[in-house]
Amino acid sequence: MAKTTPGQLILRCYGYNNGNQWVGICVDLDIAIQANTETELKKKMETAVRSYIEVVLNTSDRESIPALLRRKAPALSILKFHLIGALMAFSSLRRKFFTFDEALPFHLASSC
Repeated sequence: MAKTTPGQLILRCYGYNNGNQWVGICVDLDIAIQANTETELKKKMETAVRSYIEVVLNTSDRESIPALLRRKAPALSILKFHLIGALMAFSSLRRKFFTFDEALPFHLASSC
């Protein structure tokens, strides 16, 4: 595997309020989740990321691991991440959108 820098270990995520539900997207692993609150969304995203990484690292197809760990979301989702980050400058929008980082769990990554 290629050498990983600390900046590559942080996964970019965003969330938005879609009526009565929150939607979260991890743009670096193409994971999408739904929750009732922003706090629940972040917890569910952490669980989803950890579960995904664990499954990837436990695969018997070792050659596929690098590709599975670099599975990007569609370009539109990545664009939304950057747009939401820019919109965060406007305080009135902070109630509907947010971005957050999810750290790659090191204890799982050590098995590579």
